[in-house]
Amino acid sequence: MRETTCQFGDHRQLVGVLSEPATSARRIGLVLVNAGVVPKLGPFRLYVLLARRLAGAGIVTLRFDLGGLGDSQQGYANQPLKARTTLEIGAAVDHLTERCSLDSIVIGGLCSGAEDAFAYAETDPRITGVVLIDPFSYRTRGWTWRNMVYRLARRSLRAANVYEPITISAAVASRARLLHYQYMERSESSRILRALIARSARVHFVYTGRDAFNHRGQLKDMFPELDFAGRVTVDHFPSMDHTQLFDEDRRTLAARISQVILA
Repeated sequence: MRETTCQFGDHRQLVGVLSEPATSARRIGLVLVNAGVVPKLGPFRLYVLLARRLAGAGIVTLRFDLGGLGDSQQGYANQPLKARTTLEIGAAVDHLTERCSLDSIVIGGLCSGAEDAFAYAETDPRITGVVLIDPFSYRTRGWTWRNMVYRLARRSLRAANVYEPITISAAVASRARLLHYQYMERSESSRILRALIARSARVHFVYTGRDAFNHRGQLKDMFPELDFAGRVTVDHFPSMDHTQLFDEDRRTLAARISQVILA
């Protein structure tokens, strides 16, 4: 595996790291988009771990900083944030396709990075797959009763001294905190998902915890009007933290995403 830094964009203002297989590369590439304001390392270096694991499996990965984050300079200052983000992700995809001969391009990220990747994928036919880690989640009837049962059970276990929630220091909590944002409207996510399914792109959702998403079936309940046509899949890790505080959780997540991309 080899890693090199790269610069791209209209003024070479964007900085990324390209992780490439040493030999026998597959014709698949992945672009990872910043999670909130966390640089291209990803929360607790999740993106680094994922990129290196994929390189070992023959897949090239570009993780980069959006303008004004990490090592990247601000560009397209006259554009609103959404348009700016689209241009910057497009520049990353362009750079990856110029550097590597690819048949398939997957784009993804965590939290806001997931939604940015998802929104971009709608308008770029080169994107054949999207991996979304803890993106938008909408409450359904099933979510409501499952959440109530879970909270009642947890309170009962705590009262019986059988269960004690994990506590973390304020310093670690501060490091784990990502930019808080409002989910995209369901009408928008439904439109984008419909468009991706129509062009046979694969979309894989990964949800952690139980707060916003508490059952694999919730995804279909969120979009009852859509036929997933075998193109949309979901994983749910209820015991995993949103930013994967534990090394074992990050490795589990990286392993599962690798399986999805290689499938």
